[in-house]
Amino acid sequence: MKVFLDTNVLIAASVEDHEYHSRALPLMQSVHDGRNQGFVSAHSLLEMYAILTRLPRSPRILPIQAEALVRENVASRFTVVALTAKEYATLVKRFGGEEVVGGQAYDALHLECANKSGADRIYTFNVRHFAMLASHLASKITAP
Repeated sequence: MKVFLDTNVLIAASVEDHEYHSRALPLMQSVHDGRNQGFVSAHSLLEMYAILTRLPRSPRILPIQAEALVRENVASRFTVVALTAKEYATLVKRFGGEEVVGGQAYDALHLECANKSGADRIYTFNVRHFAMLASHLASKITAP
């Protein structure tokens, strides 16, 4: 099965003391083991790094540790989906017509990459927000 993981699922799977770790880890493991084909947006790589280095935890995750988590858990095991410049321009134009504002733009970017990947399932802990932004994908959007 083709599965697309949102950044919040990647974070939860990668941080043992995250409240949703036990829900997200089996999904990431299914990609690592080859039981599922995994996809992420290119934006998720940088977003994951940024979040890992700023998590309010002690001790903090060091930049070198965050880089290793992104590289080992995601970049080397998932297919990274990026939009072309033309696809970005089309997406921004659509945002204006659909009144997408603020951080919703990043959720919509992830959804556009999920759609481009042909994912059978889109995993996020923001199911309601994702479904509101992409009603045509709502049947594929679920939480781990």
